Amino acid sequence: MGISIDRPAATAPPPELRLGADSQVMLSGGVSYKYDPTQIRDNQSPAMLNMLANDNGSILSKRDGQAYVFATSLGAGRVNGAYERLWMGQRVFAWGTGLYRQGGSSAPVSLMSGLANTPGTFFAFGGGKLYYLNGSQYVVIDNSFAAANVTGFVPTLTISVPPSGGGTPYQQANLLTPAFKVSFSSDGKATKYYLPVTGMDATAITLTINGAAKTEGTHFTVDRTASPYAFVDFASGGSPAGVIPTSAPNNVIVTAYKTNPGAADRIRGCRYSIDYGGDNDTRVFLWGNSGYPNRAFRSGLMDPTYWPENEYSDVGSSSERLIACAKHYDKLVYLKERSLYFTSYSNPVTQGFWGASQIGASFPLYPINGAIGCDMPGSVQIIDNNIVFFNSELGGFILLQTSLKDERNVQPISGNINGQPTRPGLLDLPRSDLQAASSVDFDGRYWLCVGSTVFVWDYRLGPFGSSGNVAADEERLPWFPLSGIDAACWTQSDRELYYGSRGAGRLVSFTANQNDFGQPIKAYWLTKRFSFGLPDWLKTVKKVWFTSKAGGYSTVSIRYISERGEKVDEEEVNVNSFRWDLAAWDIWTWSVNEYPPPERLRPRTKKVVYFQMEFANASLNENLSLMSLIIQYLIVKKVK
Repeated sequence: MGISIDRPAATAPPPELRLGADSQVMLSGGVSYKYDPTQIRDNQSPAMLNMLANDNGSILSKRDGQAYVFATSLGAGRVNGAYERLWMGQRVFAWGTGLYRQGGSSAPVSLMSGLANTPGTFFAFGGGKLYYLNGSQYVVIDNSFAAANVTGFVPTLTISVPPSGGGTPYQQANLLTPAFKVSFSSDGKATKYYLPVTGMDATAITLTINGAAKTEGTHFTVDRTASPYAFVDFASGGSPAGVIPTSAPNNVIVTAYKTNPGAADRIRGCRYSIDYGGDNDTRVFLWGNSGYPNRAFRSGLMDPTYWPENEYSDVGSSSERLIACAKHYDKLVYLKERSLYFTSYSNPVTQGFWGASQIGASFPLYPINGAIGCDMPGSVQIIDNNIVFFNSELGGFILLQTSLKDERNVQPISGNINGQPTRPGLLDLPRSDLQAASSVDFDGRYWLCVGSTVFVWDYRLGPFGSSGNVAADEERLPWFPLSGIDAACWTQSDRELYYGSRGAGRLVSFTANQNDFGQPIKAYWLTKRFSFGLPDWLKTVKKVWFTSKAGGYSTVSIRYISERGEKVDEEEVNVNSFRWDLAAWDIWTWSVNEYPPPERLRPRTKKVVYFQMEFANASLNENLSLMSLIIQYLIVKKVK
């Protein structure tokens, strides 16, 4: 949207440029590093910091300050992960080698210790339980905050098995545990019952006959290494006449153990999770195991303690890592480093390993895009029902739909902040920091934290829309750069946003006070380099009016910039409201501004082609807010 400039008759007032709440051009266009400051949109800034727009974009204000949630740090080192919301009214997070819960402003309470000191993720899934993965351990926390290593579900491999072996395949072995069951149907005569494996663990076998428990060495013996199959022998234990099972279907249940080396580590070695099942979320998918870089594991139905050994998908080549997964309507999208795939839940089909009475599910794999991928796992969010993700070399993208191999489905969104050689931005930050970025979707804003720098896309004010003009769609998105926020992970409660620090065992909250842990926040906003639509004319800027949000006392430092010099003039303006500081008599006042106070300035900038203003504040507990800006100027003469 351009600026409307009137060229009145000589007797009329000088022409004016109007921005803000009383015009059609709000000040909330965000920052743009993409083009020369003379070529950006009228409501954008070539340089701004720590400023955010309100809900309707009518006011730009300094961002909220920061405070520690609890008084004392747990110690040095980053918070390794936090559950995204409250769990049973508490914040649950990982730091160092432990898990903690924390409520209100109280000190954290330890839930578990002895974990690997590495980043991890939490997920909740059914039954009032919260799970934590960190690439080494897999932990469950119940609704009473009791934490323990996950105990794997014990599957029944075969059912209706005659004593001589065989039977009907029923469930797959569980990667998470060496335990398995076999359900025998006794014939009332046989004394040896053959299992489907050999070379079993030394762990004592448990066995029930018609529900009654029997003891190894007393009621039966076991040959664990018999070839080709191990067996249970009732004739060798106790009295044969009293132990041989009577004839009945599935009345002898044997629980035995056979370790598959490294099997449990396939699951415990994962770092990321998502729940998915097509139209409903009936399974958990895990990935991020460095030993299986392109593999996504699938849990059993509604059971994150059951990881069937053959339930996984290898997504593309193992030379390219699977970085993230995200749901797009009824599909699950796999985001690899340089490509995108998706899977969907097909209609249940009968599969051999389940047997005739059991139903399985199919998750076929389809390619979406072979040119763009994601190597920043913490950047992935669902924004307006579409997947947003970032790449450390290419910037940010939004996935609009999942049509097969249609690269138009993926559109860029971060051109305004990516940076240029003379105007550094997001992609000029260290690549290691980019790949360790965190993000959150909160209150209509997408926050991307890289190191201690945050870029906020306010999609309430500028949602993504595909018009067919890719550049224009990207350019109009409002991005706001913030500093001094070092979020390793994020969590929310009600309408409040918190993060876990990258540098210490602390949770941090945002407060309405304009200070970070008692220190001032530096904020500024620089206007576009205006030529007033007349780049071939000299102008004299006579007067400027700006309107600031009514509220507490604050000062605004203002600079005037033109092609004649970087700092033509500079002044500081007091936006007065009630201030209780008897020592500062020169600015002490009883007055309280109920209405936004307009401030008039006299820049004394003469015969210039271009004109810019910078508004700044770096004072403790002072806001910087802008509602409107009016620049009055005279057209002097043509540039010779």
